[in-house]
Amino acid sequence: MDYRPWDSANPYAVQGQVEIRVVGKITDPDKFEAILDRLEEIGVNSVPASAADAESMYLSKAAYLLKKDTSPAWKKMMRELDSSNATKTERIQAMRKFWADELGVDDVTKIPGYDPVGNYELGFKDPARRAGYRHQMRFDITDDMLSRELDGYGLYHNVTDGGDIEELVKTVLENNGNMVSTVEKIRIGVKPGGMSPVSDMRTGGATYFFTRVRKLPSGGRGSSGLYFKKRLLRRMDAITYDHDAFGKVIDDYVRKKRLTSLQDYKRLASGGRSDETIFKYTVSLLDEIEVIKTSNAAQRARIIELFKKKGFSKLPDGRRIEEVVI
Repeated sequence: MDYRPWDSANPYAVQGQVEIRVVGKITDPDKFEAILDRLEEIGVNSVPASAADAESMYLSKAAYLLKKDTSPAWKKMMRELDSSNATKTERIQAMRKFWADELGVDDVTKIPGYDPVGNYELGFKDPARRAGYRHQMRFDITDDMLSRELDGYGLYHNVTDGGDIEELVKTVLENNGNMVSTVEKIRIGVKPGGMSPVSDMRTGGATYFFTRVRKLPSGGRGSSGLYFKKRLLRRMDAITYDHDAFGKVIDDYVRKKRLTSLQDYKRLASGGRSDETIFKYTVSLLDEIEVIKTSNAAQRARIIELFKKKGFSKLPDGRRIEEVVI
C-alpha cells in the first residue's frame, strides 16, 4: 500500500491518495474479504456504501455543485436536522423536499435522470459488463434539456502531446478504452503528455481529463479531434471554467469560479475563448464519443479499422463506427 500524505512535498494532484496493489488474481471471495478485514485493522472503513449513504451524498453533492449549501434555507435545514439528531432516513427526506421546492416539482425522485447510485463505465473486456469508475449525474439538468438547449454541440478534446488522433485511438483501444488524466496515466504506467503536465500536478488539474464546449463538426467544417457527448455535462464531477485555469482545483477555486448553468454552456460553445470543462480521472471513449473528426479520408479508414479489429463495428449506443468517424 502507498499513501501520499496531504503534504506540500507532494504535488496537489496526488495528495491524500491511497493505493493498494494485490499481487496475482483474486478468484476466491474469502481472500477478498480477508483483504477488507485487514483494511479495517488499520482504520480504513471498507464497508460498501448503502443505498441511503449514496443518496445522502448525491443530494449533498448537488447542493455543493449549485452553491445551495451556503443558502439560508439549506443552513437552516441542516441546523434543525443536527439539533434533533435526525436519522439518515429523515435527513434524506428533508433534502429531497428541499430540492423539490428548489426545482418546483412534487417529487424530486421522479425527475428523469434522478439516480443516486450512478452508472459504471463500460467494462472493456466484456461489453455486457460494467466496471471502472462510477459516475453520478445531475438531476437539475436532464438529457432532454441538454438536447433542446445545446443541439449540435459537444465537448471537444484536441490532441496536444505531439501525437495524432490515430495513435491516440489505437492506444486507448489497446488499453482500457478510456481517456485518462495525467495522474491515471502515471498510475497505470503510461508516459504523461499534454499541454501542461507539470503545472497541472501543482494545480490539481492532473487528476482531470480536459475538454471544451464546442459546436460539433459538420459539412467538412470543424477542427480535427475528439468530440464527446454533451450529456457528460451532467456528470457531477464535471467542472467548467470560462478561462484556461490548467484544471486548478486548489483551495476554494472551484466554488468561486465554476460555471453550472445551461446559459453558461451556450455562451462558451460559441468559442473564441480558452474555456475548459474537466472530468475526474477518466472518460469512456466507447460510451461517450459523439464524433471523431479526422484530417483526411485515409486516416478515417485506418481509425475505423482500429475499432473493427477490437470487435467494435458498432458503439454501445448502436451507431456504426462509419457514422462516428468522419
